[in-house]
Amino acid sequence: MMLVNGWCAAIPALFLMLLVNTTAGQDLADPDIQAMLVEYESEHMEESYRFKYATDDGQFREETGMLMNPGTPQEELVVVGTYGYETDDGTQVMVMYVSGKKGYQARTRSRLLPESERKRKLLRSLVG
Repeated sequence: MMLVNGWCAAIPALFLMLLVNTTAGQDLADPDIQAMLVEYESEHMEESYRFKYATDDGQFREETGMLMNPGTPQEELVVVGTYGYETDDGTQVMVMYVSGKKGYQARTRSRLLPESERKRKLLRSLVG
């Protein structure tokens, strides 16, 4: 159980490192490819964790992990979450997932943001 709890505590940091490293091979000093973190929450409990973040370029992630049936042969870590991003053409992509003994299962949804929302986001990014 210590390994699972230690793993739970490390997951949010690992995902943030992954977010930063997705631009590997690119100049991270270039402000055009750096996303600013605009929201971050993290909570670690005895047998669960929860975290979420969002960036100014439309990326987001929210995840909860729970140790089910602790101390029994049926013990398993169940992870439920969602993440998403916006493409250059204004499409918002969202992935909802569950991971556990049955493996990783994901569903992807996408929608084109309305023109007014894309213009508002563009103006906000230009203003700073």
